[in-house]
Amino acid sequence: MAPSDIGGVQIVRSESMAYDEALRASGVTHDEALQASLDAAEAEQSRAERLQAATVARAEALRKATVERAEALRQVTADHDSALRQAEERRSAAQRAAEVEYSKHLAGAEADASSAADAAYQEEVAAAARAHEEALRAAEVAAQTALARAQAIRDAGIARAEAIRTAGTKRAQLLKEAAANYEIALRDAAHARTNKLKEITTSHDEALQEATVGYLEALRSAAPVPPSSLPADDLDAGDLDAADLAADEADAEPEGSAPKLIVIDDLSEDRAG
Repeated sequence: MAPSDIGGVQIVRSESMAYDEALRASGVTHDEALQASLDAAEAEQSRAERLQAATVARAEALRKATVERAEALRQVTADHDSALRQAEERRSAAQRAAEVEYSKHLAGAEADASSAADAAYQEEVAAAARAHEEALRAAEVAAQTALARAQAIRDAGIARAEAIRTAGTKRAQLLKEAAANYEIALRDAAHARTNKLKEITTSHDEALQEATVGYLEALRSAAPVPPSSLPADDLDAGDLDAADLAADEADAEPEGSAPKLIVIDDLSEDRAG
């Protein structure tokens, strides 16, 4: 065999070995890129599962806080209604007692006035009889009797008016005290309900803030980790195109799978309001 032929065989053998080496390197690169893609997919799935768990926990916390707040509001409303009914009952009882007391005083005054009027009438009848019997003897006595009758009637009228005025004053005082007690009870019930609503709103806002912080922490901990790239020194010049193609396929992700940042405003303003 001529030296040129031997040289040609050696050249063909060297090119075949380089081709086989390039194929093996391309296969290794393909396997590594495939493994990196699988690792990225598993990491994304784990992140999605953690995000779903955090979302479910936040929704459950919100639902529980809302139910507790509604129950507390219902209880406060029931307590307020009960306090209003009790205050109304006390006011009605006080009003009835005042009316009964006024009726008693009025009946007493009427009785006293009636007795005085009856006594005056009897006195008038007696005076008239005496005047009729002594008309010829004592005109002056008849005049004095008429004056005494007028004075008695005047005294009876004054006594009746004074009794009515005293009973009305006492009834007005009782009604004023009952109205003042009713206003105090209403104000105390309103203050109690306001404080209870403030406590419930504060606890609800704190629960919402804790759930939001947990949700953000879950989002932060579930952020995807980029896959490590292959060193440039391990790749030959003939494998750059295959490595770049595998890196582009690994980096290309659908827009829908990219993590979205959700910003939730601070709830301090709502709590202050």
